[in-house]
Amino acid sequence: MSDTKLPPVNEHLSREHMLEYVSARGVQPSFFDAFDIERQIPEKTLAWLYDVFAAEGQSRQPIIATPGKWHPELFGRISLGDGRVMDIDGILPVDAVGYHALHLPDGHTQLVLAAPDKLNTPPRSYGWSIQLYSARTERSWGIGDFSDLAQLAQIAGHRGAGFVLICPLHAGNLGEHPQASPYSPTSREWLQVLYIAVDDIKTTADISDLREKALALNSERIIDRSRVWPLKLEALRRIWEANGRTGGKECDAWVAHRGQDLRNFAAFMALSDTLGLPWQNWAEEWRRPDSHVVQQWMSENEDEIAFHSWLQYLCDEQLGHASRQGVDLVADIAVGFDGGGFDAWNWQDVLVFDAEVGCPPDRHNRDGQRWGLPAFSPTGLAAVGFLPFIHMVRSALRHAKGLRIDHVMQLWRLFWVPDGGPAEGAYVRYPHDALLAIVRIEASRRGAWAVGEDMGTVPDYVRPMMEDIDMLGYRAACRVPTSMFTVNTMGATGTHDHATIAGILLGTDPHDMVRIGKSVDWDAEYAKQKALALEAGLPEEGPYTDEQVRQAVLARCASVANSASRVVVFNLEDAAAVAERPNMPGTVTQWPNWCWALPQPADVVLNSPLARSIIAEAEKTRHIFS
Repeated sequence: MSDTKLPPVNEHLSREHMLEYVSARGVQPSFFDAFDIERQIPEKTLAWLYDVFAAEGQSRQPIIATPGKWHPELFGRISLGDGRVMDIDGILPVDAVGYHALHLPDGHTQLVLAAPDKLNTPPRSYGWSIQLYSARTERSWGIGDFSDLAQLAQIAGHRGAGFVLICPLHAGNLGEHPQASPYSPTSREWLQVLYIAVDDIKTTADISDLREKALALNSERIIDRSRVWPLKLEALRRIWEANGRTGGKECDAWVAHRGQDLRNFAAFMALSDTLGLPWQNWAEEWRRPDSHVVQQWMSENEDEIAFHSWLQYLCDEQLGHASRQGVDLVADIAVGFDGGGFDAWNWQDVLVFDAEVGCPPDRHNRDGQRWGLPAFSPTGLAAVGFLPFIHMVRSALRHAKGLRIDHVMQLWRLFWVPDGGPAEGAYVRYPHDALLAIVRIEASRRGAWAVGEDMGTVPDYVRPMMEDIDMLGYRAACRVPTSMFTVNTMGATGTHDHATIAGILLGTDPHDMVRIGKSVDWDAEYAKQKALALEAGLPEEGPYTDEQVRQAVLARCASVANSASRVVVFNLEDAAAVAERPNMPGTVTQWPNWCWALPQPADVVLNSPLARSIIAEAEKTRHIFS
């Protein structure tokens, strides 16, 4: 950011002045909620936002251009991302997709984002949505892993699927109680080491005792990461020692290529084991990755840096193997990260820590939501050349041919809530043109397509902009009828935050909600149950047999398969007729969020008669890959 500061805060300023001030910096003065009621910014929230933006400077916005097309600001000397330096007269070379620096007369440079106009589009196809942690096989160490993903991808490909959509594989905070939610990671750039398939690592180390204990965990339906991780960590330590504390030449080259970013991450993971989390509780000298103390610690603890770097290499290698099993992987990007984790430590200068990301009340969450995630400063993002966003998207697409952006509104605006108070916040706009250009740049390098999860409160201008660049929207049959699915969408039976098909039909989901203290709209729940029963040709009221549940699953999947959506995705939980939803929004300990394993091995589920019947329905109208 520049050194230019905004005027100091005056507690006696009028509401009109503060509103004008923050509006000029991207804050929406009001918004229409899911009930079409216009909401104004609460007085305390407005004063808080004024304080936040009064402390920030200004930064130059990038030039967004299309290679081969004229742009009125592209004149002068430019350094291209591939090393070429040239004089341009309004038009970039057609092969100049990427990130460039335009040299300005005042001696500064301006970032140029050179992006294709549109994203790739997938063929009309179907795929499977997999919560990887839940997708255990008989050889899993208590949790699904990259080897299980490879096996499932192979089965899916042989059965004609076009892709496999995976829950976020972002790195999680570990320690004694590893973070369960894939949507609240420690980092969106690095990978979750809990998914390492230990038995796939070549070694002479004896880990048979650990394997026996880990395999025994598969008999328990609820995944206990606090028991899984110590076993995996001990096994990985033994292998590291037996292999001479080295990952080999290929690993060394991979680590060297990733440079200081990986060193910082490896140091953070090692330090968090010693100092605990969140990092805000560390002594002052440890709170910055560039501090003298942290840098000195790195130089004195190269073996620990190497070990944690090796773990990331293993993740990358095993995920890469899974991506080569005959079916495309679609990566899911979370909306944010844990404020006490690595990304927050690494990018702390461009974050607003007293702002928590969430959403206002809607029909499904009437109290609103607080997601416990810090917010990037829009000005700060631009000041660092959007590097956190670039690294995140590039990492997600390293082994994927598709990208699902959770809560795609993160590219346009986020609902900021004052940390520690009620969910009374305001929408803050982000430089969406730049963020969308980055998605197109990174996707073009991988030949990838993208889908934005656009459920909830979405302004009218967003979906036309998505359609204009061929970014698919997202439709879920648990929220809207499949007759409302449009061509430019990914159609789904449901999401990780909603009731499963079995949970709706059996009526267990609303009773689960009541049991843990959540409010329920019983009329709406009965209406959903009745509609599903009617769709499946079942009696309006239960009780329902297991066979009738499978009949309802097949009917709902058939409806999605026959929709207009370009691509459709089926949940593995539905193929297993699971009644429990993976995540119950608005809960922390009341529900075992992100801990439900499938009741059968995942490969058995994907080869089951119900899964085969779902596939048969998809084959009637979907492109089948050979």
